Amino acid sequence: MAVLPFYGTAEPERSALERRAMDRPGRVLARLDQLLPRTGSVLDVGAGDGWTAGHLAGDGRWILAVEPAAGMAERAASHPAVTWLRGDAGALPLADGAVDAAYATWAYFFPSVIDPSRGLAELHRVVRPGGPIVIVNNAGDDELTQLGVASGGEDPDWFADRRFDVEVLASAFGFDGEDPDAVRDLLTRYAGDPDRIPEEPPTHLEHRVLVASARSAGPPRVRVRGMRRHEASRVGEITLAGYDAYGDIEGDYRHELQDPTTRIEGSTSVLVAEVEGRVVGTVTFVLPHDQGWEGRAEPDGDAMFRVLAVDPAAEGAGVGRALVDACVRRAGELGCRRILIVSMAWMDRAHRLYERVGFQRRPDLDVRFPAGDGYVFTLDLTPDAAEHFTPPGPPVDPRPWYADVWR
Repeated sequence: MAVLPFYGTAEPERSALERRAMDRPGRVLARLDQLLPRTGSVLDVGAGDGWTAGHLAGDGRWILAVEPAAGMAERAASHPAVTWLRGDAGALPLADGAVDAAYATWAYFFPSVIDPSRGLAELHRVVRPGGPIVIVNNAGDDELTQLGVASGGEDPDWFADRRFDVEVLASAFGFDGEDPDAVRDLLTRYAGDPDRIPEEPPTHLEHRVLVASARSAGPPRVRVRGMRRHEASRVGEITLAGYDAYGDIEGDYRHELQDPTTRIEGSTSVLVAEVEGRVVGTVTFVLPHDQGWEGRAEPDGDAMFRVLAVDPAAEGAGVGRALVDACVRRAGELGCRRILIVSMAWMDRAHRLYERVGFQRRPDLDVRFPAGDGYVFTLDLTPDAAEHFTPPGPPVDPRPWYADVWR
């Protein structure tokens, strides 16, 4: 059974009808009200048009509604206890422990369709340790499921395996008072076949709802240390997985990514990040005298890091930030004035991380690689750093071939 792609922005009337009909008895809303703290800050992930947020907010409970789709917040009714943020579940725009609780209702957490592990890690990160996390989804095996391919339920074991308590509520879709043609249109969307929906559409459909609740474990503790040679295979696997998730690397450089022992011999150090004893990330720290240094003969910094990669299953857990912070600390301890990174243009997620740390884009230093453009970011570590390196200049168009300008 598939999950319908989000259509709320493109088809607001149909989306509004669905929201009015869903959980007509109000049992899901009542259960959320019981599970969430009566006061404090509560995160709504994938808030849509704010229907649920508006019903839960108030009387000391403040809802922070996060929604990735442009235009949805504008449709929401104004509420003094609801604040809107643009963002998505896999990269929540919040600090660690920023909220007291979080919930998601029929949004993102569909393990039958995608792996929502990154979003789950984000919930544990942003909810204070011990705060409730509640995920609402379809349980299946009901009249709604019988309509067709777009109404199936999620596996409760996926949530139970991740230490959630799982319960199923008996709710219903109710269409009393709605336009029959609009109801038939909506149900046809679920069924995928108009012939499955009678001319007189039903006014009531049994709907079993899965409610999974857990307590936040807080952000995982990430330990950064030097790579051990017996970990080379695992580090190579992580590196390729991390790069393949965002772009296409082939040829000799792919082999270099897969074999971190070559970087050990040409760099100051290859670092790994581990969570609960498992290696989940890596980065290579390089100084100008190392063979692995990438840059011009007249360096634009006196430290750099390369080949930052995080296991896709561990994204959102702070692993990338821990690795970058470790490189920045090491550069500072060595008395370096500026650290830099050359990153592929398609690594948008990494670029946002560098900018959060404080790195500045240097388009004047960008180069071209076989796999695409390389963007340069720099971070000054001392007040006098600018006095020791070439000042920023205008972007070069076209970007030079890396081998023509690097030593």
